Amino acid sequence: MRKGIKVEAKRLEGKGLAADLQQKILAKIRALTAGGSPRPRLVAIQTSDNPSSVWYINQQEKLARKLGIDFQRILPDQVKDETALIQKVREISADRNIHGLFISMPLPEGMDADKVLLAMDPQKDVEGVHPTSLGLIVLRRGRLIPPTAFAAYTLIKSTGVMLRGKKAAIIGQSAIVGRPLQLLLGEARVTTLVCNTGTSDEDLKKIIGASEVVVACAGKPGVVQGAWIKPGAVVIDVGTTEVNGKLQGDVQYEEAAKRAGFITPVPGGVGPLTVTMLMENLILAYEWQQN
Repeated sequence: MRKGIKVEAKRLEGKGLAADLQQKILAKIRALTAGGSPRPRLVAIQTSDNPSSVWYINQQEKLARKLGIDFQRILPDQVKDETALIQKVREISADRNIHGLFISMPLPEGMDADKVLLAMDPQKDVEGVHPTSLGLIVLRRGRLIPPTAFAAYTLIKSTGVMLRGKKAAIIGQSAIVGRPLQLLLGEARVTTLVCNTGTSDEDLKKIIGASEVVVACAGKPGVVQGAWIKPGAVVIDVGTTEVNGKLQGDVQYEEAAKRAGFITPVPGGVGPLTVTMLMENLILAYEWQQN
């Protein structure tokens, strides 16, 4: 780089990786059905009218149609209370013609997520949130890995950056992103620190400033300031919060892009790959059940 010229970060967009993976999924489905096996079937339970949940399920339905996957949506009025939801989850889990189950989170107030998840057959857990799914990751035997965490990990790997020995900061410790991603990065021999609401702004700034990989998944727009980013770092923004009709990430993109080596936009970064990886989980679940 010539003196005085600043090259901004390379944008990491999930669309290309998603397209490649979709072709592999499509080929596998065609091979299955050509051999006389039934098409994979996915059921999504929409537990509320939360805009993010509705958008995610809409994307599932759209991609399922494209890939030749049978898709069914259960609407909120069919699972009005916890008892009805658990009964529906058990009913779907027992149906051998259904291969994958997605339950939109967060659940409405008053519903116990643990009870609902435990009612699900872990072999149909395409979102990778059942205790069995997460436990297998801990035991290094992961089968159905949370799609968002795996999408973030895949984008990190796609940079070609040697990860062994690097430091990573994960901002947010949810069961579908932060915690499983910490385990995945640990397998790649990355030293990882997970930050949460107990991490002070001063410590957050120091940790991010010392990290070659930063994953923001707190759901808090702008929580990661661009000036904190270590020059050349890989920055993965998982945050998608609607503000004034627009989706905003957890990272101050414009400033961060001036310092990072690679960065995901919002939208267009992790999102497109996440939905595709959920479908890949469906195929893995299908094969798991058949075997």
